[in-house]
Amino acid sequence: MLFSVTSRRGSMINYLLTYIILIGSLLAADSPRSSVLRTEYGFIDYANRVIVSRGMANISQKNSSTDALMVIEKNIKFSKGEAKSRARENLLDLIKLVHFDSRTVGEIMVSDKLIESRIKTLVGSAYQQGEIEYLERNEVAIALAINMSGLAEILIDASGYMSEGVAQSAYLMTRAATPKSERTSGIVIDARNIYHIPAMVPKVFNEDEKLVYGPRYYTRSRSVNRGPMGYAHSMEDGNVRRRVGNNPLLVEAVTSNDDINLTISNLDAERIRAAEKKFGLLTNCKVLVLLK
Repeated sequence: MLFSVTSRRGSMINYLLTYIILIGSLLAADSPRSSVLRTEYGFIDYANRVIVSRGMANISQKNSSTDALMVIEKNIKFSKGEAKSRARENLLDLIKLVHFDSRTVGEIMVSDKLIESRIKTLVGSAYQQGEIEYLERNEVAIALAINMSGLAEILIDASGYMSEGVAQSAYLMTRAATPKSERTSGIVIDARNIYHIPAMVPKVFNEDEKLVYGPRYYTRSRSVNRGPMGYAHSMEDGNVRRRVGNNPLLVEAVTSNDDINLTISNLDAERIRAAEKKFGLLTNCKVLVLLK
């Protein structure tokens, strides 16, 4: 009762703000949006490159005959700390589920203790997502988040990527010579007819299993900051224009043999290579996959 007197005024506002931020994940539970992996304690959003966890704790009801307001403040502060601690634990569990390539981050952590240590440090620096929730059952909930760019900075090594100098020069003259209305602005791979699991660093092969798109086609900095691929669920999705512009080349995924890496036809692979020579689409990671 004492707690409700001190916090009721802001509780509904706090709840609504956090609810709006988390509503995408709640909808994902009832929809086929495969770019979002949701669990009972948070979600992984590959399309927006963010991982969000939630922690809850009961608000202590310890009372004291002296300075009751101070006791309430201490109880709330303790409960917030407990909720945040649980959110961090949940965030680490979520990160372990993230698909880096054909491996999960959890599998990488088991084999590399340095990476495990750095990821735990990253979790410790997670930022608060939205406002603190004060629930009706005398509970407090806190959401924490990290961006996948921070995770990528830890997981992506320096070898095997295109050098920054090469990335800036190869296509500039041919692109400048092409009228803007005729320029291909990006590449969209339609994988809505197959089962495909999104990942941080997937690859694309042709039917002869030759690499069409992978780390050697872009720089490490772009892989970390932008991500090799974007994800969306329809051409009307806002992510499409932001990632691949208004005139993308559309190709269809033939299969996804390991559920992570994609295979396209040999003909489409040649179309992509031709577009890359003219416009540097792979170099700039202007690639997006349409998911179910």
